[in-house]
Amino acid sequence: MHFRLFLLSTLFFFISSCSYVTDKSSQNIARYGESFLSNEDFLSQMQGFEKEDSLLRANTVINNWAIEKILIERAKLNLAENKIQNIESLVAEYRSNMLSEAYIEALVNSSIDLEVDSIEIQSLYENNKGLFVLNDDIFKLVYIELPLDFSDTYLVRSKIKRLKRDDQNFLDSISFRFKGFSLNKDKWIAKNELLQKFPFFTNYSYRSLKNYNFFQFKDSLSLYLIKVTESANNGDISPMDYVLPTLEYMSLNKRKKDLIQKIKTDILSDALSNNKLEIY
Repeated sequence: MHFRLFLLSTLFFFISSCSYVTDKSSQNIARYGESFLSNEDFLSQMQGFEKEDSLLRANTVINNWAIEKILIERAKLNLAENKIQNIESLVAEYRSNMLSEAYIEALVNSSIDLEVDSIEIQSLYENNKGLFVLNDDIFKLVYIELPLDFSDTYLVRSKIKRLKRDDQNFLDSISFRFKGFSLNKDKWIAKNELLQKFPFFTNYSYRSLKNYNFFQFKDSLSLYLIKVTESANNGDISPMDYVLPTLEYMSLNKRKKDLIQKIKTDILSDALSNNKLEIY
């Protein structure tokens, strides 16, 4: 204990009294026994620190390095041999796993097909519908926010309620006159998002929107026109396009697993055919 305190105080005194080495030609910053803290390793841990903080950081880097070396040395001297062997085995196993997984990942990334297969996506959806039960109402909708003095309110209301292609083109063409709008009919929105976006909804008005697929609301500043173009209810099976990102992930993950299995089979077969692997 006294030795450790002496060491730490000595290191702190050394760092506090001297400028730490930044000359690239100097190979080492510190030594403990046969171990050295190289200038390169030291400088890599010093990057990103302001000049006024560098002295404290340098002290911390060197102290931590020294403490680690001391603890490792004492662990080898004082721990039971079987404990050390278990640790060494775990380290070797971890290293082997990291290397093999990194190599397989590199092989997979260099050869996997990232194209979305619509037939496979459809098959995944049909075979896994039980995984895609909705826990909230979802909607596709468009909305327009009009100023109260808007001169063509009736026309805009009739267009958004009908919302044929020509109606949408017309609304797009005059959208610069709106206070706010979204005419994207392809994006799903969950009930929770809807209520956050339009906080004026009550239970009654929400039911009205669901029943009639249209709702308008006027406050002291604006008139809101909301048109539902598609919906699905809590407890229904999700529409495929709503869970498409999940399906694409499942498809990619399946292809990765299949490719990994093929890689393992191929390298095993190759090793056997080249007589590098013999199974007795």
